[in-house]
Amino acid sequence: MVTGRTALVTGANGGLGREIAIKLASEGCVVSLLGRKNLHNVCKKIESSHPQSVGRLFFLDFCDAQSFDIFLNLDIHFDILINCAGVFPVKNLSDSTSDDYSKCFDVNVKAPFLLSKKFAEGMKQQEWGRIVNIGSSSAYAGSDNSGLYCASKHALLGLSRSQHLELKSHNVRVFCLSPGSIKTDMGKQVPNQDYSTFMDPKDIAEYLVQMIKFDSEMISEEVRLNRMTIR
Repeated sequence: MVTGRTALVTGANGGLGREIAIKLASEGCVVSLLGRKNLHNVCKKIESSHPQSVGRLFFLDFCDAQSFDIFLNLDIHFDILINCAGVFPVKNLSDSTSDDYSKCFDVNVKAPFLLSKKFAEGMKQQEWGRIVNIGSSSAYAGSDNSGLYCASKHALLGLSRSQHLELKSHNVRVFCLSPGSIKTDMGKQVPNQDYSTFMDPKDIAEYLVQMIKFDSEMISEEVRLNRMTIR
């Protein structure tokens, strides 16, 4: 059960992060939101239906190293960490720059690593915790127009696999949930695909919450979610 637990959702201002936060709140979690902007809109949505589930708001850009360091030094703890923040550069490798690389890996890989490192300690001490890294179908493929994104999601998958092995003896469960294209603003950037066939972020959020609620002697630590129809 996740009722009464505390959760932090990064990228909570995005389409998927927003739905995950709302779903966790509906299950009785006290949900804190982290993002660069527009968090008050998500907070109001949660507050209207589940006022007891409203946590803190953290406005943060992971590419701002100084601000991120300040956040990492805060004396806070969460039982559940959802690493959902991400960037999706649509650019081939030949045209990508070192700055493109740094931003993509800072947000998609480094931030989940540092946040997991910070909050896993408290999870280990209480012998209960959940870390969900939002991967992508791109973690299992290459691309001629989003190579850096693919590389970062491959790295996140490897990080998740290692975290799972390191933390499972402490009853801290680590998941890498890798959906295909989603009906979000980020999804609209996906080239040469039919947006109408993309997955509903509410469905993914519901799947995620059911996944982390399961607390028996098995774990779906690496999950791929795909569309039934691809055009």
